[in-house]
Amino acid sequence: MEKTHDKTKSLRVLHIASWYPSKVHGSLGNFIQRHVRAIATKHYCEVWYSSPVSEGNPLMGTEEVLDVEGFIERKTYPRATKPGVRAITRSLLTLSPGEDIAMPDIVHLHVAFPAGRAARILAERWGVPLVITEHWTAYHDSQNIPLWRRISMRRTAADAAAFCPVTNQLGSKMRAFKMLNTRGESKYITVPNVVDTELFTPSSQVNSDSLGVKLLHVSSLDEAQKNITGILHSLATLQDSRPDFKFCMKFIGGNNSERLSKLSNYATSLGLCEPCISFVGQLPLEEVAENMRMADGLILFSRKENFPCVIAEAWASGISVITTDVGGIAEHIPEGSERGFLINPDDELALIEAIINLKPRTDSQIEAIRKYAVDNFSVDAVAAEYDKVYREALV
Repeated sequence: MEKTHDKTKSLRVLHIASWYPSKVHGSLGNFIQRHVRAIATKHYCEVWYSSPVSEGNPLMGTEEVLDVEGFIERKTYPRATKPGVRAITRSLLTLSPGEDIAMPDIVHLHVAFPAGRAARILAERWGVPLVITEHWTAYHDSQNIPLWRRISMRRTAADAAAFCPVTNQLGSKMRAFKMLNTRGESKYITVPNVVDTELFTPSSQVNSDSLGVKLLHVSSLDEAQKNITGILHSLATLQDSRPDFKFCMKFIGGNNSERLSKLSNYATSLGLCEPCISFVGQLPLEEVAENMRMADGLILFSRKENFPCVIAEAWASGISVITTDVGGIAEHIPEGSERGFLINPDDELALIEAIINLKPRTDSQIEAIRKYAVDNFSVDAVAAEYDKVYREALV
């Protein structure tokens, strides 16, 4: 049966994604997919994504249309060009929306580049507001963004009705970058990343393990950003200086087997061996959630971030976080917070001290940590925030 469209209750939203999970990269932009999934609980949604591939790739020239959990994904794989933005723009402009959003009410761009040009053309084509959500850490070092790319990003911003950075700090960086509309206005509404708080839940059992404190790290394991070797070196120092302090740590993520092997070998060279340290690669989200439940704490030692989803996932699981004070993380961890410890990037002594001070949580602390996640990062909370953004953009 065809859906009837009542604009007072639901809108037609076309999402244009610069990053998105695809056959080329299965986890790229998965946080954008989660945003769309949350918004789709209130509105008709369709997401378009273009991933250029090189000549000879069997994906070249193909498209896929997927019906996933209440919204449509259209992915296209054009032949790569230089610059790649040309292929992305052309391929996105050839797509046509399905019947549920045949005439969109909103075009929602996720990450201003490289899909921004296509998004602003589509918004102009239908005469509808353009909303931009931003996740990109490049604004923190914007001097490294090429001039032609800056011009393209600011041109996209000029047409925006609203900007939705995932942290206040990112919003400040975007303003400094001059992401403003043509009237020189900057309507910024911070909307955080979303977490499945029904999947990520606290353990019903008390964690006890002869291996001691159970630590967890979940990321891409990119060294330049995540500083994995810094974590390993800190743990080796802790093991040598406090042989009485028992711990084990699991690293989840990374899709490069050679990289995982090198990290494992490096850990061994430091005297960190299984079961003390393990690298398990990428896991399904359900298994990540189970590991969160069994952990005593999540460790991030990043040199740059905005606000990683894994922090909110840890809180939904009722566990504390040890993390560097980068990006917008401090917005959610005030001094003395039971939600975690903030340390400076590359400060290995501070990381060691925080691990030693990681205490078992009481039931009331677990409940309070989880409540913060539900109130701020749940599907309902994030969907409600975007509903407000859309309604205001249409006024």
